[in-house]
Amino acid sequence: MFDANLDTLTYSLKKVGAHNVEIIVGEIGWPTDGHKQTNAKMVQKFYTRLLKKIASNQGTPLHPGYIEVYSFSLTDENSKSIAPGNFDRHWGIFRYDDQPKYPLDFSGQENEKMSVDAKHVKYMSHQWCALKDDVKSLKTMKGNLDYTCGLGDCTTLSNGRTCNKLSERMKLSYAFNMYFQMNEQCVEACDFNGAAKTTK
Repeated sequence: MFDANLDTLTYSLKKVGAHNVEIIVGEIGWPTDGHKQTNAKMVQKFYTRLLKKIASNQGTPLHPGYIEVYSFSLTDENSKSIAPGNFDRHWGIFRYDDQPKYPLDFSGQENEKMSVDAKHVKYMSHQWCALKDDVKSLKTMKGNLDYTCGLGDCTTLSNGRTCNKLSERMKLSYAFNMYFQMNEQCVEACDFNGAAKTTK
């Protein structure tokens, strides 16, 4: 598909007389979550093949030689608009917290290994926000779920996504915690009218 797209553009440019236009692929990638056709294993396969192709310097039939490409993207973006789809926050090779998602060899030699964590990242305390065990009626929590998902990131909870098989209690804890983390673990961001608690 990559060859077909690049060669279609190359052919079209030559057809209109633009023979010497330098072509650079400004964005190329694949999301790891937010859609039923996405997962880390598939993305790892995509990048392994792409990086091998780029490293070979063979190019495509109509664009032989080196191809300059830029990955989209280095890290996930947990505040990006999801108007195009829930997948739009999950294009990164690294998660929001700069942790690698899958083994990869950037040299294209297929010697996959986990990338080194980003250095000098100041991480927050290892604490989370969770639904209290004594909350029995989950129906009363719908407003809280809508609120946290509206201001946090619940793109992995919807149908066909990574975390959609969690129980309703676990989904609430996930949403509460995402909101809590995105608000820098502020105590007030883990209350929800007494329904939530911080935990280690």
